[in-house]
Amino acid sequence: MGNSSKVYFMGPRAPTGNVALSYVAKGQRIFDAAGLNECFKKGDRVAIKVHCGEWNNTGYLRPSIVAGIVEKVKEYGGDPFVTDTTTLIYGSKLGRVLAQDMYKTAARNGYTEATLGCPFVVADGDYGLDDVKVRVDGNFLNYAYIARAIADADAMIAVTHFKGHTTGVYGGAIKNLGIGCTSKRGKTATHMMTSPLYGIGATWPFHPEKCRGKDCISYQTCLELCPVGAVKLKENAPYIEWDRKKCVGCGSHWFLFACGVSWYPPDYEYACPAAFADSAAAVVKLLGKEHVGYINFAIDISPWCDCASNTDSWLLPNLGVFASKDLVAIDKACLDAADKAPAVPGSKAYDKGFKDEPWKEGHEKFTYVSTRYPEVSQWIQVNSARSLGLGSTEYELVEVEPGSMYLYVPPQYRDHPTGYALRKRFRIETAEPDLAAYRKKPKVDLNDLKKKP
Repeated sequence: MGNSSKVYFMGPRAPTGNVALSYVAKGQRIFDAAGLNECFKKGDRVAIKVHCGEWNNTGYLRPSIVAGIVEKVKEYGGDPFVTDTTTLIYGSKLGRVLAQDMYKTAARNGYTEATLGCPFVVADGDYGLDDVKVRVDGNFLNYAYIARAIADADAMIAVTHFKGHTTGVYGGAIKNLGIGCTSKRGKTATHMMTSPLYGIGATWPFHPEKCRGKDCISYQTCLELCPVGAVKLKENAPYIEWDRKKCVGCGSHWFLFACGVSWYPPDYEYACPAAFADSAAAVVKLLGKEHVGYINFAIDISPWCDCASNTDSWLLPNLGVFASKDLVAIDKACLDAADKAPAVPGSKAYDKGFKDEPWKEGHEKFTYVSTRYPEVSQWIQVNSARSLGLGSTEYELVEVEPGSMYLYVPPQYRDHPTGYALRKRFRIETAEPDLAAYRKKPKVDLNDLKKKP
């Protein structure tokens, strides 16, 4: 297929009890098939970039899936650490604003050294300000700010939960790098919060007349909202004032959206996903394209990012696991698969009218489902990343067969089956129940139990 890149794929089905068909095993198998071990050499510090999930979010990747990738990196001699970064929004009530918050949230969600098999590291430091400034020739950015621990790594495997995203339209590998690998000022830049063209001071609407002052349930929150005092409340109407010149773009004013005091302008919605690719380019520039590999788990596909404080119904059935060394191709393959898949009844996609089968090409699920404004294109990230030379939208999908089940059983049973471990104890006492445990005649008729009540 000419200059197409290879994207390796394993489907979502597991029709038998074979342990090699679990998502953990598929992640490990596809790691090998895609040659992601070639991204690092023995002794390299390998960042495994994930999203650990927001407080009370339940849609994030299960830690056991990530632990499987940790095991593969160790198998090939790498020194792995699992990592994520603090969130942008200072003034929210979210659980990843500071590192101390994030470690609690990560642990609550199961992301600990005990479960992962390696350290979990907040890459941008205690306050999210520890970063490296990187010059990029981006479509919207001249500089990006990459979290220090990621910048200092020798290589990275981006393990991404593919799903929807309100700002990026979809969340895939490009977003995992472009937003997930940046510090707070990196997220401010990538979200273009202080951009002279699209930022808060330039275009964002402000409606102080909609503020209800002390009559609002969120009054106390707004009093403490802004870390630099750019947002203030007053005794008399209009009850709120916003000094845009003082604003540092931290995003704390996003809380005002619930009251209608401010909202996203349309042009911002189109430009912001494109800037994701600019910051992703900075990550690739720092580490080297040959030192970054990608695995997308297109499962539990919700309309929102894992940074939301809840998880909506899945939009689509599970699509499977994808892996590649091409940042653009892997996301394009996932989007193509999503466009061909039927909507899950009762989901937001179903509500939007994606109900007909068979599916036709061009049913852009995320364009119509995950955006704040109507029909923001799901292709913006992909096209922007391609224009920066980060990869190709032409790809060859290579289906990978499952490996031997004996490779994926618990390590202690790879040489001997479970019965071998029980032999000694069973010589002393048996697990066989007494015959007295069984009734001679059942109390109920099985045919009666089959009837609908």
